[in-house]
Amino acid sequence: MRTAVTDICANAYDVLTTIAGTGDEFTTYASDLSNNSMKFHYPQSGEDCFDMLLDILRRLFPPLKFLLGQCSYAAYNFGWRDCMYGKDIASGKSQCIDHSEDKAACQPNGKPNDQPKCQVNSQANCRPTSPLMSYLNDCLPGHLPHQLSKIGCRYECLNCPSTSKKGMPCLTPLGFRGFSGSTKTGGDICHIIRKFFANTHLNGLLCLIPKPPSTLPEHFSFVQSLANSCGSSKRMNLSDMRSAFEGSVNNLSIQLRGDSTVFTKALVDAYGSKSATPTDCEHPHLTTLTTTDTCKGKKKNVNCAPYIYPLAEDAYCYFAMKHCDTYVSWAVYLPWTFWEYLKNLCDDFCNIFCADWGCRSCLNSSKCKRGEHGKSDEPKENVPGQPHCKCSSMVKCKGVSPTFYRYGFAFGDPNALDANKQCHDFYNQLTAVLKSQYFKNLFDTCDHFLFKIRSPFIWLNVALWLLSLLYLLHIMVIRLDLLHIKSHLHSPSSHRIAAQSLLAAARVNKLGRVFYLQP
Repeated sequence: MRTAVTDICANAYDVLTTIAGTGDEFTTYASDLSNNSMKFHYPQSGEDCFDMLLDILRRLFPPLKFLLGQCSYAAYNFGWRDCMYGKDIASGKSQCIDHSEDKAACQPNGKPNDQPKCQVNSQANCRPTSPLMSYLNDCLPGHLPHQLSKIGCRYECLNCPSTSKKGMPCLTPLGFRGFSGSTKTGGDICHIIRKFFANTHLNGLLCLIPKPPSTLPEHFSFVQSLANSCGSSKRMNLSDMRSAFEGSVNNLSIQLRGDSTVFTKALVDAYGSKSATPTDCEHPHLTTLTTTDTCKGKKKNVNCAPYIYPLAEDAYCYFAMKHCDTYVSWAVYLPWTFWEYLKNLCDDFCNIFCADWGCRSCLNSSKCKRGEHGKSDEPKENVPGQPHCKCSSMVKCKGVSPTFYRYGFAFGDPNALDANKQCHDFYNQLTAVLKSQYFKNLFDTCDHFLFKIRSPFIWLNVALWLLSLLYLLHIMVIRLDLLHIKSHLHSPSSHRIAAQSLLAAARVNKLGRVFYLQP
């Protein structure tokens, strides 16, 4: 852990200086980044300080992962590798100040002896903006961060009360405003961020204090890592993750569940596993949305592709076996929430309106509208239905990436998706996963598990309520002293009454109130 924290602190300085520069008289100098001149708050106890560090890492990793993915691809794959950023680069907030016309645009024709051909430019020379620069400035359309009303240990977000109900994560602002130094490209950011994540101990920090998944990308990362850990068909020894997980299932069910492998199999079937072979899959599962290596041989009509990539993947890369009881609890109680979040993503994907995003191929399409994006017409005889979205690929559809980003996802492989995957392919596959028999089996298995561990308490409750009901019925229908045993419950001294006292008027009245002597 010491090595991981040391590397994080050292590489964080390199990341900041690579993006913002080393500083000048108008910006923050790099030497002030590590001397607490900004007066950050540090908790007094080591436990609180470590909790704050993990919280910062969980909020920092998704935007860094998104930057790493975008800056890894060139412009023809809609990446930012060649996009420039720096103090002289315009962002989305920059105003166009160069409208000069009639300037000679000189370009050499490629021959060493020829002179450059100069042509007069009669159009306004508007300077284009850099999407990478806009993203660093928190002003890229479709990728805007959330608005934080309060920062610090207890930050408050104005957007999360509405977005968190749908499974969207809190999008942390990057906050880069002042740049210094020379102009750089996205490739420089890609290099330094890749070095930051090259720390092999980095992901292990997040498993020391388990945090239940609360957003869709966290759910996605958790279930995929759990399925990969429990899906291996080879048992090395009794200390591996699968054996520990199944042991926790038996312990938590007080040996009432029976065969714990049934629950494990339901999880692996619904979420998929890297160890699964094509012949193992009879229905669509979650892994078909992230890779092309499964389900080719069994189902020819399954559109497996690396459609999405969870930006919170590092949050659940590793599992600590001592927390297996906690993981079992999450695996049992969270599938319904995860399914609802996936359904919200599918609904928002259908609500994309291509005309708002400037997709020219859909401007005159009457079928590509809100609620219909990604869907297709009903197929006719041997003729497949025509898709409503006319974009040539889902990567070229300008509204898909912002929708994925709001839910904490990015394109899995833009190069592969741009080749032959359109919006209707992703919609059909996501819908097939939501309606998969594997998910239904998982829900039934979780219900059965919960009923088994609660059945002793349930039947005890039923027995006590039945006993109480019989007691009440006995009171209402039959006298309690019908067997005349009430007098025998008293001590013998209570029956010793003096003879003369029987003649007293008060005693005669008391004898008249003996209930069990009455007919």
